[in-house]
Amino acid sequence: MNCTLGFVYKWTDSTNGMYYIGRHKGSPDDGYIGSGFYFRRAYDTRPEAFSREILYYGEHFDELEGFILEEFDLANDPMSYNLINIVTSNAHFDEDARERMGRAHRGKAKKESTKKKMSLAAKGKPKSKSHKEAITKSLIGKTGKDSRNKKPVYCEYLNKEFATMKECAEALGVSYPVVHRVFNGRTKNNKYGIKRISK
Repeated sequence: MNCTLGFVYKWTDSTNGMYYIGRHKGSPDDGYIGSGFYFRRAYDTRPEAFSREILYYGEHFDELEGFILEEFDLANDPMSYNLINIVTSNAHFDEDARERMGRAHRGKAKKESTKKKMSLAAKGKPKSKSHKEAITKSLIGKTGKDSRNKKPVYCEYLNKEFATMKECAEALGVSYPVVHRVFNGRTKNNKYGIKRISK
């Protein structure tokens, strides 16, 4: 039976500890680097600072990358170069796809190095969707009264102005707190190029 093979990889930037997760149809030694906008900008500037790990090689590379992006919410991780939590060719995965992927990997022994990578990727993440929603609601509630979330912002990644931080977050497909932290100077990592607009 013929199947398409590919791999899921992780690039790590030794200058700041940031990483990028991606997938590619082909062989790990075919010379493919990656296509993420923010990742490639950093890689092209200092390729010698990056090292690559192959996390998986086989026919389920699309599904596995999608699972990692969504499960660990990499778009909202300040240490990740990933800008979105979707696989561009497949978008979000339905229940059947998740079940197929689960069957393919269930019961297989994982290497200790793989377990460590997954543990590090999950560190500091909210453990449930309801937990993340509760955090988002609490932050929005704190900012609504003083109208800080009503101030306009510019997003360099999308090359677009937005009337509110919430609109910018929705267009990027990230949570409101991500844009809010950048807007208020609470993080130095501004991978989307979000800027205040003075009016």
